[in-house]
Amino acid sequence: MKSFDLQLYLVTDEACLQHKKLFEAVEEALKAGVTLVQYREKNGLGKEMLRKASALKKLCHRYHVPLLVNDRLDIALLSGADGVHLGQDDIPVAEARRLAGPDFIIGATAH
Repeated sequence: MKSFDLQLYLVTDEACLQHKKLFEAVEEALKAGVTLVQYREKNGLGKEMLRKASALKKLCHRYHVPLLVNDRLDIALLSGADGVHLGQDDIPVAEARRLAGPDFIIGATAH
């Protein structure tokens, strides 16, 4: 499994950005030392989420930082993200592992 640093973990939320754009805000965070980015968009449409996740992956990888996609294993795999974070109502971690393989980062809500 790949190693990754959880020291400064960013979870995106476009509703909190006010006047900034998602990519601008993420790049500022990467420049400031963020070590892992989780792309979170609760009500996004698949096609638009895939576009954003693909662009975020390219941005994060320029800074050698892994990208996780929240809830959506399909978007994570199609975008080439490094992993996924699964909530309690998402697919089971064991099924995600079977589909994604041993080097894919899988986080899960634990409460």
